[in-house]
Amino acid sequence: MNPTIAANSEASTSRREREAQTSSAMALLEVATGYWLPRCLHVVADLGVADALDDKPRSAAELARAVKADPDSLDRVLRLLASHGIFERRDGNYAHNELSRALRTDHPHSVRAYVRLVGLPVFWNSYGLLEQVIRTGEPAVNTLEPGGIFAYFKDHAEECEVFDAGMKAKAETAIWPVLDACDFSPFGTIADVGGGLGHLLKAILKAAPKTRGVLFDQAHVVERVAPADRLDIQGGDFFRGPLPRCDAYILMEVIHDWNDEQSKTILQQIRKAAPAKAKLLIVETVLPDETIRHFGYHLDIQMMVVTGGRERTVDEFSQLFQTSGFQLTQVIPTQGPYSIVEGIAV
Repeated sequence: MNPTIAANSEASTSRREREAQTSSAMALLEVATGYWLPRCLHVVADLGVADALDDKPRSAAELARAVKADPDSLDRVLRLLASHGIFERRDGNYAHNELSRALRTDHPHSVRAYVRLVGLPVFWNSYGLLEQVIRTGEPAVNTLEPGGIFAYFKDHAEECEVFDAGMKAKAETAIWPVLDACDFSPFGTIADVGGGLGHLLKAILKAAPKTRGVLFDQAHVVERVAPADRLDIQGGDFFRGPLPRCDAYILMEVIHDWNDEQSKTILQQIRKAAPAKAKLLIVETVLPDETIRHFGYHLDIQMMVVTGGRERTVDEFSQLFQTSGFQLTQVIPTQGPYSIVEGIAV
């Protein structure tokens, strides 16, 4: 081979290797520094920047005056968000796009409340203790609040309001896919166990006008629920019971808050109340068999850090059902990241 050609080939190969190495290093750096971006999003949601921006592009100075912020700091934060497709930057001003509009409080599918929830100090501080969680297997919140996350919110009213609003916003993004995937009209009565303020159950009753519902949650939670037609409200403890006797039981993002033993206790309490052949419907993410990008893996870490719970695979749900008096019958996918894991009382 011509020495010049060989030298050029070696140089070209060396260049490609260096480019590949640089690309790999940058990919890791983007992951390592990834928390910078969401933290900016949390604060912008807290400040209400999207609400201060209307249909006309605004300068950072105008927005800063509206939300009582430093103009230069806000400009730099919005510039980063705009570089990731959240807001648009036009001639130094900022305008809404599809993503940033969803941060507005008045957006029909607003996620502002949920973004604020994720950025709450109790969650943010918990991730600073991640190494401790990995070493001990104990959730970080237990260090910040010995009674756990739910006790924490009972003692912190303002953060509890943000939490409730965030969970409502998150639930509303999942409700229509659940209603679209499952027909609830065959059930005479359905209990929403750990149903919070009843957003899911009220939507189910609206879609199934002949069905009655029982909302079951802690007394201090359900006492804040507005009455509704065909809705009964029952306060209690799903670890101790008694739970209502119904044709079906739905639990949306409840079981993943708890470890396997705690989850088994909850399901066994349901089984004590449930008639034979009653349906159990668990709405959660189901982890795929193969390791691919999936929202459930993110939630799994959140549960590990905050509650000590976990997301589960189909096999893990099946085993949990079997030890609790239920048989897994099918997994119904929805248009979102959640599935409906269906079981029957045996």
